[in-house]
Amino acid sequence: MKDKNLLVRGLSVLEQLTTQAALSTEQVSATTGIPKPSAYRILCTLEHAQYVIRKKDGPEDIWSVDLSFLALSANILSRLDLRTDLRDILIKLADDTREIVQLAIWHRDRVVIVDNIKRYDSLVSFAREGASLHINSCVAGFVFGAFNEETEVESALKGDLPRSTKYTITDPARLRKMFARVRDLGYGVDDQYRAEGHRCVGAPVFDHTGHIVAEINISGHIQTLTDGTLQRYALKVIQRAAEASERLGYRKTLRRKHLKN
Repeated sequence: MKDKNLLVRGLSVLEQLTTQAALSTEQVSATTGIPKPSAYRILCTLEHAQYVIRKKDGPEDIWSVDLSFLALSANILSRLDLRTDLRDILIKLADDTREIVQLAIWHRDRVVIVDNIKRYDSLVSFAREGASLHINSCVAGFVFGAFNEETEVESALKGDLPRSTKYTITDPARLRKMFARVRDLGYGVDDQYRAEGHRCVGAPVFDHTGHIVAEINISGHIQTLTDGTLQRYALKVIQRAAEASERLGYRKTLRRKHLKN
């Protein structure tokens, strides 16, 4: 049982490090709920296994995911059929918009980024492949919140929702209203909710049963994803997401009955 608890704690630490560029020992402790001395021991063990790397910032240790873990993640992601089947559509969208394009899936109450297409220079950073994000902190979360099973959405809204910027919505009631709007429009917008200066627009991908299985989004800076270009980009991402859905066997008549009108 003790070994199992250590493993769960270690995985919890790795999960947090995949959502941030870098964290101090104190931040790892705060986000995982693991006491700081225990968090430090776990980090040292992961460092020895070459899954995390340590840098010094004055007296503080700053931790980030090492290349060995990223390589392991890449091996897993490379086996995902969705990533392989839809990549050409993502590339076409990137070429259409000259922005970063991402593919996301839903896993255990979180959004997981499974592919990134960056073919042109961009003013923004983006979530890495394998990153696990909360439902309220990215456009993919809004899209899954709009089209996912209600039980899964409510599960993801339980507990404290993190605030990434001053614009982030953490109130579940407001988020439910946003999900309803996304459902009506057929696309969602992240207007600096995850990172200031960063805007995204995304749309759902459905499978042959009418269930949402992925989300495709365009990610850019507010200087390029302006109020004037947002609607045009929204139409492009909707079109490419519809193309992806059709490839997976989706037809509009198959949309799940549980979705609200």
